[in-house]
Amino acid sequence: MTAPDQNPQPFQAATPAPPADTPDAPRPAGPDRRARPPSNVGWAVASLVFFWPLAFAAFTHSFNVYPLWADGDVEGSTDASDRARRLGQISLWLFGALALLFVVVYSIMAVVWMSQGVDHEFVHPRMR
Repeated sequence: MTAPDQNPQPFQAATPAPPADTPDAPRPAGPDRRARPPSNVGWAVASLVFFWPLAFAAFTHSFNVYPLWADGDVEGSTDASDRARRLGQISLWLFGALALLFVVVYSIMAVVWMSQGVDHEFVHPRMR
């Protein structure tokens, strides 16, 4: 004779699957579902503030991160995130370079103007 627990019932209920949010839950087969990359919208705003021509492309790439990720294109969304960050950084560097160029040119003009002395031809007659 066999013991009752050795002979399973033919219509025995299956054990319930663990909830989907537990670590023991089986992962669905399909595309790689890594974490969504950051949208880097802050860098897009920086490009708007510091060098606005790059802001159009930066915002476009920033707003494409989630739709690409939701479609399963993880590499595309990561690339769009990286491009938005890179455009913001480029705009910041361009602003710094243009500000430095302005300061250098303004300083050179001030030194040249001061080294020439006062030209009395351009002074108002009442000021002489």
